[in-house]
Amino acid sequence: MGKVVLLLLVVVVGGAGGLYWNYNRNVGMEADLHKPRPFAKVSTPDLLKLIEAYQLETKRAKARVAAAPAGEDAIARKDASDLSGKADAFAAFQRENERWKAQRGNAMEHDAELQQLQFEKSIRDRHLDDPAYVFKQRLLTF
Repeated sequence: MGKVVLLLLVVVVGGAGGLYWNYNRNVGMEADLHKPRPFAKVSTPDLLKLIEAYQLETKRAKARVAAAPAGEDAIARKDASDLSGKADAFAAFQRENERWKAQRGNAMEHDAELQQLQFEKSIRDRHLDDPAYVFKQRLLTF
């Protein structure tokens, strides 16, 4: 009888030790939870609506800035001796280029927000926002 109890104790302690080791080995499963999540409090239906809206707006913004402005033609049309005209054409090109850079920055900000929204969606798709599910997965994934 004592040998059976000792064997049972060894099996239980060994199993618990193995589960503990496996739980710690799978710590990388929840690494995404430690990254910034600005949209963590947004409900899932609202998150999906936001993703759709940001995708549309990002597509539009990228289409507006698809081609960089070129001012060489306007400058070249001025006569070589018309330095004032060339300077004015260059200044106009600079203003247009600054507007384009601002629009491009806006498009990049929309893209960054879209990536954060999709990151939050990926966390929810993998059920990482459910602590019980994460605990079970870390414990039982071999």
